[in-house]
Amino acid sequence: MPDKLEQYKERVAGALENGGLSEEVQTLLSDMLEELTELNRSNKALRRVILKNGQGSAMSTRLREALYE
Repeated sequence: MPDKLEQYKERVAGALENGGLSEEVQTLLSDMLEELTELNRSNKALRRVILKNGQGSAMSTRLREALYE
């Protein structure tokens, strides 16, 4: 996703340089890129939490299964 995000930023920068965009569209694209960047950061953080919890849950599941046997 970071590569794709960088591509989007480059394309928006190119469109801004050409001057073919209205002020409203420029603002919208800028806001969307900021939101996409934040969502990407949040997604990475959530994935780390899920991976950490997944490892802990696997241990609990194994322990639980051992106790039931």
